[in-house]
Amino acid sequence: MNSKGVSPLIATVLLIAFTLSISGLIGGWLSGMTKTQTESLEKSSMETMNCTGSVISIFNVVCGNTTADSPNKLVIAISNEGNNALYGFSSFAQIGTLQYINNTGGPTLETPLYPGEHVILEYGCGNSCEDGKIISKVRVSPTNCPTAWAEKLLQVTCV
Repeated sequence: MNSKGVSPLIATVLLIAFTLSISGLIGGWLSGMTKTQTESLEKSSMETMNCTGSVISIFNVVCGNTTADSPNKLVIAISNEGNNALYGFSSFAQIGTLQYINNTGGPTLETPLYPGEHVILEYGCGNSCEDGKIISKVRVSPTNCPTAWAEKLLQVTCV
């Protein structure tokens, strides 16, 4: 029998070369994935650390007709009692059995609410704020530090 094939030496060299090339590809992929995960975790940690000094206080809530030409408004007065500038506030209010949510309003990135400052967030809440409805809870959260939210339980009647 006259068989021809790859010699054992060449087969061993090819097997080692194939193994090294596959491990190089997997190593490169794993290195890139680890770097991406580390950067993401670092960014999240920095945001959390930067927000630890953020404190919001809700000091007044008004519901109803604030002026004759602006009916059914939800007005929330807040103050920044922390160490960081805050902006992009979202608000939540429990009005009767309805939950009113608004993700816009207040100071922006260009004009944030600095420490020690006060601002009035005003939202048109339509039928949610009709006369006689009762607000039992209000929550406010800034976009740049969502963990710095403030909540107040109260009993405000819309007028």
